[in-house]
Amino acid sequence: MRVIAGTAKGVRLYAPGNMNVRPILDRIKESLFSLLSDRVEGARVLDLFAGTGSIGIEALSRGAEHVDFIELDRKTAEFIKANLERASLSTRARVINGRLPSALRRVRPEYGLIFADPPFKIDARIMEELFRVMCGKGLLCPGVLLIYLHSPRAVHEPPPPLCMCERRDYGDSIISVYSVCDEADGFHADGGSR
Repeated sequence: MRVIAGTAKGVRLYAPGNMNVRPILDRIKESLFSLLSDRVEGARVLDLFAGTGSIGIEALSRGAEHVDFIELDRKTAEFIKANLERASLSTRARVINGRLPSALRRVRPEYGLIFADPPFKIDARIMEELFRVMCGKGLLCPGVLLIYLHSPRAVHEPPPPLCMCERRDYGDSIISVYSVCDEADGFHADGGSR
């Protein structure tokens, strides 16, 4: 696993030996960031189910202003911190060790991009509760993109007012991009926004 582009290009990222995480493949990560294009630079980002921090670190390397990482496993959260240090990006990041959705009480609605990459076998009720809490906290509001990485067998649709504005399939991994329904037409794949 490595950072693909930006200021930390080529930096190797490490994961815990027990591999309780599912690292995103480089080709999928590259496609994801090509899809987001100019939406990353200067963005405040929330990385849910952060794992090794690969997605959020890539965003920082490509010019995101700040990333908050949320990871349940304490050891894995320590790997995120070490990976941030390795990539010289720790001053623009915060790692929150906690269970979702309760860990969201430690964040404010200030994000332009929210990445959600839950375990493929996560209970649908957890995702439903997470999306409900995110809406209640004002995290999913006009101007925010929710980038949801999931399995074709484990789709938990975010509730209204969100609508899917882009979907990319990569075998067992799917990238779905959501925004507030009346803004969905404003997002244009590979160009960020129209």
